[in-house]
Amino acid sequence: MLFDGPSATGDDQSFSQTPGANAASEAGQVQRAKAGDQAVWDEWFDAFYPKLYRYAFIRLGRKAEAEDIASQVFLEAVRQIDRFQYTGRPVLAWLYRIEHNLVYDRLKQADRAPEPEEAATAEQVAGPDALIASIDLLNALNELSDEQRDVIILRFYLSMSAQEVGALIGKSPAAVFSLQARAIVQLRERLR
Repeated sequence: MLFDGPSATGDDQSFSQTPGANAASEAGQVQRAKAGDQAVWDEWFDAFYPKLYRYAFIRLGRKAEAEDIASQVFLEAVRQIDRFQYTGRPVLAWLYRIEHNLVYDRLKQADRAPEPEEAATAEQVAGPDALIASIDLLNALNELSDEQRDVIILRFYLSMSAQEVGALIGKSPAAVFSLQARAIVQLRERLR
């Protein structure tokens, strides 16, 4: 699989089954995390790192950078936890926002587009045609708006529902479907 990485075997729990999937449980976890409970951080890391890693890998195109960013998300979260106000949105939405900013800063700092061809190896793809198709798709993704690209990555690469994506990016499921539809049209045009 082109986007294989640490714990990206599909054994991570789905968004709705992650620790703290209900608001009362997550609110309690946030309080425990603020109190320094390492078990909560371990649960969050185990549940969310694979999704954060895959998102970073798709955006940055490099395994080492994706691992670095996904790990930095948790470092930033530890630094920010005292200022974090739980409002009922999933903790993953907060972590995703941190990651989105880190990825944006990394791309801006490097002033370059992701270079997915560096990340792919012969073992990760079915052959040269699959590699070219994957590179073309990643290049086309990079031409979408940030919101459209994030919706496509979260919906299709991370297999999240429109409701889950909406919770992460602060949009209604209808708005997610609208962004998705426009993105797919643009991807089709760019991949012709």
